[in-house]
Amino acid sequence: MRTVLTMPRGRLRPATTEDLDTLLGLLHEEEVRRYLCDNTMLPRETVAAMLTQSTQLDARGLGLWMIEQPSGDCLGVAGLQPVPVEMSAVPTIAGFIEPIIALRPEYWGHGLAGEAMATLRDYARGSLRLAQLVAAVDEPNTRSHRMMQHCGFTPVGTTPGPANELILYRLQLSQDPCSQD
Repeated sequence: MRTVLTMPRGRLRPATTEDLDTLLGLLHEEEVRRYLCDNTMLPRETVAAMLTQSTQLDARGLGLWMIEQPSGDCLGVAGLQPVPVEMSAVPTIAGFIEPIIALRPEYWGHGLAGEAMATLRDYARGSLRLAQLVAAVDEPNTRSHRMMQHCGFTPVGTTPGPANELILYRLQLSQDPCSQD
């Protein structure tokens, strides 16, 4: 079961179907959707299905969490999910769990994505007992590359993506935790 996870400047609260409008608004922000959604305006039904899938992953301790300030204001979304089926042909990451992080642009550059990633990493290592996490980041997404490397992810290859070349990353969870900003 997913639980509320505490991070230094907020918390990760399990997302529910009541978060549909908030998540839809976040994913429709131009700067957020550029890489996370391959610049596609996801329809309401698709975002609703994401929340339903998150609920279905709950028994495994996976899914989506809303990133919130102590006041309850939503800063973004974070998640741990199986690598998508579309990536199953990429043996470097197929069959593993990947984190996702999306913040509202006004919160970029303050270390919150790193805090959320470190919180997910610690949860994956401790509660879920995962051996590693993997990720695929669009090549031009320099902010995400810096965050991945800051949190200890190592580049392990590339693969064509829907919009850009993807840089593939791996994090062995037996490594020392990355420092938080």
